[in-house]
Amino acid sequence: MYSRSYSKNRQRLAYPRKWGALLRWLTVLLSAWHGPVQADEYQSVDSIYAAARNFISEQLQNLPASAARPVQVQVGTLDPRLRLAACEIPLEAFLPAGGQSQGNTTVGVRCQGARPWLLYVPVVVKAFSDVLVATHALARGAQISASDLKPVALDMANLPADYLSDPQQVIGKTLKRPLSSGGVFGASLLEAPRIVRRDQQVTLLAEDAGIEVRMGGQALSDGEQGQVIRVRNTLSKRVVEGIVTAPGVVKVRM
Repeated sequence: MYSRSYSKNRQRLAYPRKWGALLRWLTVLLSAWHGPVQADEYQSVDSIYAAARNFISEQLQNLPASAARPVQVQVGTLDPRLRLAACEIPLEAFLPAGGQSQGNTTVGVRCQGARPWLLYVPVVVKAFSDVLVATHALARGAQISASDLKPVALDMANLPADYLSDPQQVIGKTLKRPLSSGGVFGASLLEAPRIVRRDQQVTLLAEDAGIEVRMGGQALSDGEQGQVIRVRNTLSKRVVEGIVTAPGVVKVRM
């Protein structure tokens, strides 16, 4: 009795094993029937890199003419296990809100097709420009000469917005603040030299129809070349406005 019962139990236990083996075979057959996942079902990482790189290259076409040196664009590495659906339309790249096209930045790449996705690619952009820097430390009020500056190629991402590259924009100007050796000359650092000082005795020059009249006057404010200032006529005590044309000379109307 015991042996018969034991035999029936063994038969009952054998059925699950047979069904399990059968299910495994069915799984293999179904997998073979559907075939392996094709590589072209996923968006290639290289195409994502290319979209980000091309976008940055287009942005850099608007660089100023002084940035004549080669531009370096380094696209960061994405996870090689990345699996994004292949996009049936061209990828779209863009700068996120507040993004920039130079320095350490991020470029958004997205697919707006039937299976949309979006990711952000880290990019390092180095665009070099010839800028003028100080050859040595300069004190506040120093008047700049040709020996005080030299051109150097620097990454534009690290430059002030008002950097200068034309020596004619610097030579003859004076510094508003001290500048260390290697410091970049910017427009906000410079001012035209004051060739007329307040309370200085100046010459008032008036011209009309070839007639030139010179009078004495007193400057009521400092003045740069070409600047309009107020001057008091020494004889009449009348206050007039004139243009500073040379050191100690203010041209007024007749």
